[in-house]
Amino acid sequence: MLSIFVIMASASGAHANTGAEDPVGVSSHETNEAVAADAVQEISEPRFTVMLDKLHSVVDVLTDKHPVHYYGFVSHRGQDVLLYTPVGDPVTNEWKTEYYENGEWVAQTLETKVFKDLTPGAEVIIRVTPRNSLVGGRLPYTVRLGSYPVLKNYELLDEPGVIRIPSGYTNPGWLATQIYKEALLEVRFSDTKGTPLEGGMAILDLSFGEKEASTRHILVSGADGFASERIEFGRCYGGAEAQDFVHAQRGFNTWRSNYRVARYFISNFSLGPITAMPHIFYMGHICTQTVLRTVAPRG
Repeated sequence: MLSIFVIMASASGAHANTGAEDPVGVSSHETNEAVAADAVQEISEPRFTVMLDKLHSVVDVLTDKHPVHYYGFVSHRGQDVLLYTPVGDPVTNEWKTEYYENGEWVAQTLETKVFKDLTPGAEVIIRVTPRNSLVGGRLPYTVRLGSYPVLKNYELLDEPGVIRIPSGYTNPGWLATQIYKEALLEVRFSDTKGTPLEGGMAILDLSFGEKEASTRHILVSGADGFASERIEFGRCYGGAEAQDFVHAQRGFNTWRSNYRVARYFISNFSLGPITAMPHIFYMGHICTQTVLRTVAPRG
């Protein structure tokens, strides 16, 4: 249970996960009832949200009615907890994010804050407020809070049935992924304790050359920590010629292939844009494959 969080909500007179209560007037005095209702509508109060056990990407709005938003997250397994500012600078944004630590509110000054060495059941509580007065009574904001996402594994899979060009027969020599028209992207997330994590975000960034725009695909993991997407590239034309190779398929066929090369990487987008050089892979988009010679199997 969010004991500290509940105490905060109770002390403020608000309730977690609820808006304002319906105004209650005195039935025998309709005028007083209307005045009381108007007064309730004008009262500002904080809003409290208890967060589920996953990674949350919050997009919300501070208003005159609810100018302060509190969020409470429990580290049930003692897993690390992430607080991240996806947009702008936490020091200069129009909204201010603070976290509750050692009995005090601490302003977030770095884009990423990771709460480590937590005991199971530890609470992480944050609040979002306007840095200055609300302009127009509304202030959109965004924040990411929840279990720290670990990108356990990822893969851009070959198209089923593709006849792979062997390693060393192309330039570059190894094409991690080979396709005719489509590929399957799969990713899997966990928290820092190894439990599957919902809400993890991975990005595929793929380009066929410096002069061509990158193709980007973002996947968000489900409750099982897994996400996948089939990516359509369509047919290609032209391309470089690979070294001829022999492939055993109902005999020994000598194949000639033309292909295009794309470079790609997959990264943990939950933590924002990459800051270190990612591991680069290459995909071979096979445009044509022609059988030059067939040797039938003996017998």
